Amino acid sequence: MKKVVLLLILTVAFALTIFGASQLTVWKDVEGEWVTLSMTDPFAEARAYKSGAANGSCNKQNWTVDIETEVQVAQWINWQLDGTKWTWYVRKPGKYITDCISFFIQSNGEIVISFSGFESPTYAATFSHVKDTVDAWYGYGLGNLPEDIEEMVSAEQLNQARIFIPDSADLHGGISRKLWNMIQVVNCNSACNYIGRGTVTITLQRIKPWIDPATGGFNF
Repeated sequence: MKKVVLLLILTVAFALTIFGASQLTVWKDVEGEWVTLSMTDPFAEARAYKSGAANGSCNKQNWTVDIETEVQVAQWINWQLDGTKWTWYVRKPGKYITDCISFFIQSNGEIVISFSGFESPTYAATFSHVKDTVDAWYGYGLGNLPEDIEEMVSAEQLNQARIFIPDSADLHGGISRKLWNMIQVVNCNSACNYIGRGTVTITLQRIKPWIDPATGGFNF
């Protein structure tokens, strides 16, 4: 709630700062050609305004006028998951691991990744059964082998995790990770399908007051 109130205050403050300013036409270089950007589309990539004025009338020799260029850069993000579901086909009990999902994230500011609702896959039928769940763990790493995993946690522990990615040259260039899933099927897991779900939330930390946090477009 405090974050929402602060955002509203910053939005009002920003609106006051551009009140009376004149909007300018903006062109973007697209492969060597200057393309005019919309002045009204909230998803235009840039806008510009002019404000302030100066004049003079006298016989003195020298006049000085201070000129300022201010560039407010919004935080942007590019991210990609090449899969959102692991599907296992298990013939015999055992502990198994796979890395079949890759994750890429790129941004010009700090990122927080949080997790909620993750659970071990649960028996998904009404037939009689012995054990309710297939135990599951999640991890990430750079390499292609289980030995390359940087951290592995249970589904329940994942919900307590909060990954902070600081602003860095690496983040600006893009960071890639392999996402790992490990399961353990035991003798008392009855034959059936087991389903487990969860939600990953990626949160930008430097939202400007003139950005609509729900859409990412201009809010004025």
